Amino acid sequence: MSDIDITSRRQRFALVLLAAGLFGALAYMAAEINSWWMTALDTSVWNWFDAHRSHNRRGDSTGIFDYIGQPIHVAVAGLVSGTLLAVNARSIMRLVAVTGSVGAGAVLEQALKHIVERTPENLAQLRDGSMLDWSDLDYMNSFPSGHVTGAATLFGTIAVCVGVGRKHAAKAVISSVAAIGVLAVAWLALYVRAHIFTDVIGGMLLGGALVALSAAAITSRPQRRDDTEDGRQVRRTRSRTV
Repeated sequence: MSDIDITSRRQRFALVLLAAGLFGALAYMAAEINSWWMTALDTSVWNWFDAHRSHNRRGDSTGIFDYIGQPIHVAVAGLVSGTLLAVNARSIMRLVAVTGSVGAGAVLEQALKHIVERTPENLAQLRDGSMLDWSDLDYMNSFPSGHVTGAATLFGTIAVCVGVGRKHAAKAVISSVAAIGVLAVAWLALYVRAHIFTDVIGGMLLGGALVALSAAAITSRPQRRDDTEDGRQVRRTRSRTV
């Protein structure tokens, strides 16, 4: 077995372990959703946003948040981006990775919302803070955030596909851009009061786990030379000499 195969197996194993750890953390949060420490954390973050929120801008932010969170919009974005990545890489695996990750995130997020429920006692404790204008039904089954899950799976798998074969510096930049996109959606979710803090963290954990599995699936395929940075450079050189 070559050194490249050994390295590839180690990378896949590390990604699977990462996904397992993130799923484990998500399960722990789901089990502890009504605990005092999670309630205190949610209240603290909510109060901070309440103190720094501009009510004049909240309406515009709500409109943006509602638009980007529409399931059809996320599905179309995943299909289009996955198709473009697949055509560019000449590999259907890119399309499968993006659409599969986004679709699995939507299904698992909805399943968790039906299973995980905040108790009336927990919601009453949350109301002891400044949460005076929301309905109990809004947050009873709001874990995890679908908006954040969708953003994490979409941006994350796109970043993984784009980063295949590139140098570490380029991968770091691509990953940073994807992370900023996810954080922006998470910030909007809290700013417009669509979710509370633990919902957002749950969405990040679920999305991150699915992205890690997608990355492991992509890594498991033998990489063609054309997919690497050197291969792309050779193609560009040949095109200029023709």
